Amino acid sequence: MSENPYAPPQAVLAGPQLLAEGTGTIDLRRCMREAWRDTWANFPFWLGAGIAWLLALVAGVLSILGILLVVPVLYWGGYVFLLKMHDGSARVSDLFSGFSRYGQALVGMIGYFIVSTLIGIPAQIPLQLGAAPPQRWWLVGIGYLTLLAILLFVQSRLNFAPFLMVDRGLGLGEALSQSWSRTAAVKGQAALLVVLMFVVTIAGMLALLVGVIPATVYAFLLWVSAYRQIFGGARAS
Repeated sequence: MSENPYAPPQAVLAGPQLLAEGTGTIDLRRCMREAWRDTWANFPFWLGAGIAWLLALVAGVLSILGILLVVPVLYWGGYVFLLKMHDGSARVSDLFSGFSRYGQALVGMIGYFIVSTLIGIPAQIPLQLGAAPPQRWWLVGIGYLTLLAILLFVQSRLNFAPFLMVDRGLGLGEALSQSWSRTAAVKGQAALLVVLMFVVTIAGMLALLVGVIPATVYAFLLWVSAYRQIFGGARAS
């Protein structure tokens, strides 16, 4: 059946971008470009939504028990929100989406926090021993060097696990395994992404409060872009 020549024109509405398949690589320039775009194109939106999220986070921390039962679930929602903001479909409710998958969100995020803490223990041992009287600064130096190595070459390769949990619905173990294996070929880029994140954060701190907030969002969006480049589009709602 042919189109009606008298039908009124239809406007093309903006919607979520079509998500491509992952390439398994990280283009750092693309990360910077996309993070910059997403930060400033959505500035009023994420600022207002972030204030609501931050108030909920503070309430959870002040309630003491909420540190364990609320804060991890809010962090889950933070990952969902940033992913969807990058994809062009974020809503304020995404920040609190972890409560609709409470058990999965709570166990997954607490497990990830525990793993991140455990891998830092080899650095904490010389740091604590060196700082205790009598102070041994050479041990402190070894501790900081060890911590730097862990951040650059271990933590950087596990940073995609939370995205895989919220985006693909994977359990903690499978998410950690895939994050580690899929970054084997991009270890250097992942390490440089950590360095870039710290540079951006420090620059934001030097600009006082005005710069800290957008710098923090930008730093997280660097990882969102890298995640989409490696793993591609969403597979789970």
